[in-house]
Amino acid sequence: VWGDSQLYDDAFIGSRTRVFPGKVGAKSQLNVRNLTEGGRLQPIGAYPDGTANSFRIIDPRQFILSATFDL
Repeated sequence: VWGDSQLYDDAFIGSRTRVFPGKVGAKSQLNVRNLTEGGRLQPIGAYPDGTANSFRIIDPRQFILSATFDL
């Protein structure tokens, strides 16, 4: 089975700051997996006539927000 080329991008942005008047360090980060993907089924197998018979689930875009604190 042949298909178009695929591009899978991930991205992140982070920030560091101090909270509680300079006493506690804080770091926040936003990660995005599959930045350009909306989720779909991708054919991975076909019958001899070209009809798709098996598929792969392509995960949609995922956002992950994390925060850490240094005491």
